[in-house]
Amino acid sequence: MSVSSGATVPPFDQVGVAIAPGTDLVVRVPGIVLVVAVEATATPAPAVRLGGWAAAPVASPPAVPVGDRRVGELVDLCRRVSAAGSRAPGRRLHEELRGWLASHSEPPSFAVAGATEDGLAIGLAGRGVAEVPDLGLRLTPQDGERLPDGTAFLDRLVDWPPAPLRLTAGAPLEMAPHPLADLMAGTVPGAAAVLTPAPSPAPDAPSHPASVRLPSPAAVPAGPDPAAAGTAMPPVAGTGVPPVPPASLAASAPHEQGPAAQARGPHAASGPDVVVPPPVALPPPLRAVSLSAPSEAEPPRPPLPIVSTEQPPAALVREPEDTRPRAKGFLCENGHLNDPRLPFCALCGVRVVQQSGVLVEGVRPPLGLLLFDNGATVSLDADYLLGREPEIDDRVRSGQLRPLLVVDQTGGVSRRHAEIRLEGWDVVLVDTGSANGTLVAPRGAPAWSSLVPGQPIHLLPGMAVRMGSRQFVFEFPHGGH
Repeated sequence: MSVSSGATVPPFDQVGVAIAPGTDLVVRVPGIVLVVAVEATATPAPAVRLGGWAAAPVASPPAVPVGDRRVGELVDLCRRVSAAGSRAPGRRLHEELRGWLASHSEPPSFAVAGATEDGLAIGLAGRGVAEVPDLGLRLTPQDGERLPDGTAFLDRLVDWPPAPLRLTAGAPLEMAPHPLADLMAGTVPGAAAVLTPAPSPAPDAPSHPASVRLPSPAAVPAGPDPAAAGTAMPPVAGTGVPPVPPASLAASAPHEQGPAAQARGPHAASGPDVVVPPPVALPPPLRAVSLSAPSEAEPPRPPLPIVSTEQPPAALVREPEDTRPRAKGFLCENGHLNDPRLPFCALCGVRVVQQSGVLVEGVRPPLGLLLFDNGATVSLDADYLLGREPEIDDRVRSGQLRPLLVVDQTGGVSRRHAEIRLEGWDVVLVDTGSANGTLVAPRGAPAWSSLVPGQPIHLLPGMAVRMGSRQFVFEFPHGGH
């Protein structure tokens, strides 16, 4: 399956919408932002006499908005299209707008933006304007076409700009949007709506190291490592790697200064409750023994196995009922099978020998880790279905996919939310049509991006994935490729 390079778009409903003060109307519903012009008129206040109330000074009454029926119909149209349930209602919004404009002469000025699968759908009429001031981009109804009644109307699909997008319906901009004014949903007065990309995922990222290396079972120390003070690696499911215990407090305590510390020596602990164990006496080294001198009889040892070049390494041996996935790659000097694109072994870290240039087939090792925000770690050695009820899927029941339960107290995770597929040596993520979408952010990205349902993307080392309020990071040993 090919992986689309444009399988992500900014998440429309996570984009901030700032409001500039004004008299027009700004409407935000899921997937749509509308700015529509509102006429205003002055209405004299009625003369009312009540006991105990003094007369107010005579002053001109403030302008009040006119209840235009066409404005209400346009707002209802946007709400109806949004309520249809699609996370990308832009194309349907254009169809509904054309039908509505065909039956109305002299529509109100408006500017509307709707989310599509790969960008934005812009609609402009009257004095409506869509512009990106930071990039010098601007669209008006005159850039579009003329309707049968002579109304200028622009209907265009555009890419998401990498800068704030401003929608106006003709009202003068007397003040810039307040930095704290962010419309999440609803209808408010305003002269403009400014759409700004979502914030960086860095503040909500899991508190895991930026790079994780899968240790070899033979390389895991049996006790605390003073060089890794205060850290602990959780066990990896299915690999038999035991957890590394955290270093002692004495190793991470600050060094004490002063003559008292020098008197106790460089290895003394700084706290009064820490007791330094006495040094262990090591046995003296063995003296050289003459080869001709008689020695005690040594018990017989089992014969060493005969190794020939025709015997394959253990990674290449296929058991009669071995159903583990296999792949072609290069072997390191320790017999570990590796992705041919990697210069170092993913298990032991030694350089992969590629002198022969011949790919060999063997059991494919795990292709990385999922590090969840609650500390859980999942080793990627099979295809997974993620969700709050993945076991209901027929592919899980048949064993084609392995279930991965993701519990979200906010209800933002669907029953069958997303799939993680292992295709060759690549890890692929696919949104299976979840209700709230799947967000991704490569390492160092300034904002989240939303997956297009059904379109797979490659997971890269350090990429963060968000489903509802839950989040995990994909990591690969030795930095991936």
